[in-house]
Amino acid sequence: MDHASRLLSAIVLGLGLATGAQGQDAPVSGKEITEQWVGKSAIGRTPNGTPATLQLRADGTVTIASGSAVLDTGTWRAWDRGYCTTWKTIRAGQERCFTTIRSGRLITVLNPDGSVSGFFDEIQ
Repeated sequence: MDHASRLLSAIVLGLGLATGAQGQDAPVSGKEITEQWVGKSAIGRTPNGTPATLQLRADGTVTIASGSAVLDTGTWRAWDRGYCTTWKTIRAGQERCFTTIRSGRLITVLNPDGSVSGFFDEIQ
């Protein structure tokens, strides 16, 4: 097991024990994201604790912000294991697809290499 997998497992286990969550992690599908996230704010943080808010819109546009500062805008699409984004400046406009996994209330967002991109704990 590589370092990122061990770290993710420890985080998920710790959160599960702290919240009393039972059961296994469950994927969050692109269909679920489209049905439950679009038009709302996904509120969470980056792995280093920086607050982050993701807003997916029905027209395929997306905004990422930290506090009141918009960090970037771009486009998004549903993907069978989560969602994909193409930002105007982040990653020089290259698309990246993220796997999303739910453990209790926490949704962990994973990069293509399995490292943690961030966490969402509220969709409002």
